Amino acid sequence: MTEKKVLIVYGTRYGSTEGTSEKIAEILKENEINVDIYNLKATPKKEIPNINNYNGVIIGSSIKIGQWTKDVKEFVSNQKESLNSFKGKLGFFVSSGYAALPDMYEKVKTEYTKDALVKLGVEKLDHFDAFGGLMDFTKNSRMSWLEKKLLKMVGKQTGQKEDPKEYNDLRDWKQIEEFANGFLNIL
Repeated sequence: MTEKKVLIVYGTRYGSTEGTSEKIAEILKENEINVDIYNLKATPKKEIPNINNYNGVIIGSSIKIGQWTKDVKEFVSNQKESLNSFKGKLGFFVSSGYAALPDMYEKVKTEYTKDALVKLGVEKLDHFDAFGGLMDFTKNSRMSWLEKKLLKMVGKQTGQKEDPKEYNDLRDWKQIEEFANGFLNIL
């Protein structure tokens, strides 16, 4: 039996996408998948392996004001031909506070993943999702009006008490686990 290998690359702003990527990697490794994981901002481009050396690639990006991180956008733009012709499975996810809102989830999932990839010329996508993000105000209690509005909306729609002076993790870890297991199933 040939060992399966997955490459996970991500762009993170506040650590949510990094933590999500690490959790996905952990689940894949528990299922005997060899995983290489890279933070695109912290890793020189020349050190990112060729995607064709893998059976699967998962790309993750945080979202801020409707945009991926610069590093993920650059990676996808530079790799679009390789991604479109990739023989393995391609997964993509975003971390966005709006994905934690039940009435916004489907829109965020489609627009910030599949639709955003198509705009950059990538037609191939085998598995995708959108997860809530982190809102950590423990170090800096100054929130923008948008962040205040988002926290209030999350609290109303989910019934969770979100604290504007605390660490608010809007991720659904069960959903992240299901994403990782879904990727395993198609791999």
